[in-house]
Amino acid sequence: MKKILFLLTFCLLASVQTVSAQRRDDLSRYLAGAVPVVDGYVQFEKSFTVKGKTKAEIHQALFDFTKKELVEGPEQLPQARITESDAAEGVIAASIEEYLYFKRTNWVTHRVRFYYQIVYTVKDEAYTVQIRRLHYRYDPETTAGEFDEDRRAEKWITDEEALSKDGKKLTRIAGKFRRFTIDRVDDIFYQSAIATGAKKQKKYKMVEVEDED
Repeated sequence: MKKILFLLTFCLLASVQTVSAQRRDDLSRYLAGAVPVVDGYVQFEKSFTVKGKTKAEIHQALFDFTKKELVEGPEQLPQARITESDAAEGVIAASIEEYLYFKRTNWVTHRVRFYYQIVYTVKDEAYTVQIRRLHYRYDPETTAGEFDEDRRAEKWITDEEALSKDGKKLTRIAGKFRRFTIDRVDDIFYQSAIATGAKKQKKYKMVEVEDED
């Protein structure tokens, strides 16, 4: 007797785990220069080409993505909101407050409140996304009064703050913040590209297996 098994969820989880493992193993992507500093402030930026789409179409896709995934997503906190949206000018801005998880299991949860501003600049067939004004804060009950002030990215995840003196390793605490921030920023860039059509979502095949009677 044959059964058709849809392994989409399994494959997706396996893919995410593989990417995460590759990221953990490849420390080079977190080392010198991985956190850009512009005029003294941490600022991530990336541009995408979206062939065949107008400024209005890209603007709407980014607005919908930001609202659904960054403002109303499962890890978002009450302060997350869209602060500007002007289709004619091709600008969207949002202030985001969300949980950034370092570890999450049935027994252990280690997370921090993560704040940042995201700004899109849109034109026909292209857009640029910036993530800036990053800072972190633990819930007071998590730290029992310690580390309950805002930690600005400029004083926490830059090369000077989060790398060893020889630049070959991440420091234990600040390095962890740096690594998870870079991963989160890369994920936002990638998901925005999927939403607009700048990149294609990976597809997974059905697998046919035989089940013994």
